[in-house]
Amino acid sequence: YMKACCLFDSIYGIFKTSRNATERQDIINKMVKLFKSSADEGFVWAQFKLGLMYKKGHGVKQDLTKAIEWFLKAAKKGHVQAQFALGHMYGNGQGGEQDFVKSSRWYLEAASQGDADSQCNLGNMYCKGQGVKQDFVKAREWYLKSAIKGNADSQCNVGSMYGSGEGGKQDFTKAREWYL
Repeated sequence: YMKACCLFDSIYGIFKTSRNATERQDIINKMVKLFKSSADEGFVWAQFKLGLMYKKGHGVKQDLTKAIEWFLKAAKKGHVQAQFALGHMYGNGQGGEQDFVKSSRWYLEAASQGDADSQCNLGNMYCKGQGVKQDFVKAREWYLKSAIKGNADSQCNVGSMYGSGEGGKQDFTKAREWYL
């Protein structure tokens, strides 16, 4: 695994400095081959990176179905960014039908590991009742966890919920603190 990471770093360093289009394509092909080989061997980081490549069409033809396949492999091994990516893709119907239940499940996995963006998105889902039963108390809890980590959207949402009293006691002082 370390050998693959070092090789990737070396190849990427050459890629960044290369001005020749043919050389750059050759480097991209080597990177894709390296990622596929490492991902097939079960390396989580490579599985996630390959998922990103397929999602964005970097070095490979864009294929959202394959992106989900690779993200799933990494997410099932606890890779937080892959879990977030799946939550996002399922929630937006990328690579298949929109599925808020699957989306909320993967956001919960990442949020439980402390990912602030997943915590914010899970708060949104509880507010709207998307994939989960609408629950303003849980929404406020997830927003608060995310807000404490500096997520600006969650900070605004926490302020709004304290101001309106959704999900708990109304508290204008706390609302103002979160808005500032």
